[in-house]
Amino acid sequence: MRKPKPVILWPFVQIPKAVRLVKEAEKIFSSAYESTQWLAVDLSDGLLKLTLDRPPVNVLNITLLNALAAVLGQAAADARVRVLLLTARGERYFSAGVEVAEHGAAQVEEMLAAFHDVARRLRAFPLPTLAALNGSALGGGLELALACDMRLAVADAQLGQPEIRLGVFAPVAAILLPRLLPPGLAHEMLLGGRLLESSDALRFGLLNRVWPREAFDAGVAEFLAPCLQLSRAAQLHNKRALRAAQGQPFDAALSLLERQYLDELMATHDAHEGIAAFLEKRVPQWRNR
Repeated sequence: MRKPKPVILWPFVQIPKAVRLVKEAEKIFSSAYESTQWLAVDLSDGLLKLTLDRPPVNVLNITLLNALAAVLGQAAADARVRVLLLTARGERYFSAGVEVAEHGAAQVEEMLAAFHDVARRLRAFPLPTLAALNGSALGGGLELALACDMRLAVADAQLGQPEIRLGVFAPVAAILLPRLLPPGLAHEMLLGGRLLESSDALRFGLLNRVWPREAFDAGVAEFLAPCLQLSRAAQLHNKRALRAAQGQPFDAALSLLERQYLDELMATHDAHEGIAAFLEKRVPQWRNR
């Protein structure tokens, strides 16, 4: 009597693993970033790079602003992101500002709401944000850069708020420029429309670094490298601490941050790992939690 052939089960015993892999893939692809007509989006090794791409001068319109807001909302909850970089394509302008045609009565309220939504999202972003100014940043273009934590630029970039020349003013810059520059200089830019050369912006602390154009890309990459090697969990608490302390009296801020440090930061794996690695003279192994 012939023995029955054994039943081949291998395609089926792999089902739990296959289901897990499918779910992981679905999770990844469901949170994938999509570039749009005027905004290129790339996530690689923890760096989320947003590139304005609306030639010739990367003017910001409502459609582009809404795309920016959507990506910022998605990225704020994305555990893969460690650093956000905002830059632009081209060599003349990072951005020449918001579309002037959308300042008219029919669209101005919608335009302001869209622009201020992006500014708020940049200010509230839970991880380090950098603006890499590949060219001049004017009007709303500079305001987006001001909303970032740090700013880098090419040597021939100019920075300015020329809105007053059009009979209007820049709400975001009116708040942030006097906090980032000596008041007299900020007022000269806001009230007189002065353009600031990148060398002066660096000298007054508005820019963190300036490079010649031929060294710009390499300089930005070198500047970013240390941030990308740090614990994401620690940076989340770091950003929260910086925001929470703003505008607070010293004693009140210190009490608030002391509790955050003891109750929340010290509950993370990475805080203990970083201290242990230092004492043991080894490289820390971050788990980003």
